[in-house]
Amino acid sequence: MTHIDLKDKKIASFLTRNKPKLLRLAVVSPKNPFTPHLSSIWYIWREGCFWLTTSEDRLKVRAIRKNPKVALIVDTDVMPYKGVIVEGEAELTKERVGEITLAIVKRYVPSKQVKKQYEGLMKYPRILIKIKPTKAIDIMSYKTR
Repeated sequence: MTHIDLKDKKIASFLTRNKPKLLRLAVVSPKNPFTPHLSSIWYIWREGCFWLTTSEDRLKVRAIRKNPKVALIVDTDVMPYKGVIVEGEAELTKERVGEITLAIVKRYVPSKQVKKQYEGLMKYPRILIKIKPTKAIDIMSYKTR
């Protein structure tokens, strides 16, 4: 396994440039601690953290309230495959929720549709998930038998 520095220019570029990628977030189910829950979500990489925006009523939010340890992957689905796997600590916050949500929407939605998409999202109580990485590895560094 090859540990990587997410602040490295090449890795940061992968996370922030070109066609936006989905982040797949894994949390531990709040009802059954032996069951993982996985969801795909838009993100931005900023200030050394992954930022996600979601409705407050989502299972991932309830799970993080109970156990802030998460894992995620950001990768490509075409060859040559590239990506990072990250373990980290999630923090829930409403601070800057409008600002960060708008930045995420601008990254994923054509400019003509940003206002409508943003306003649609903000109709419901939103919360940010800020993930501070504790470990990061390159997806292509696993060795097979």
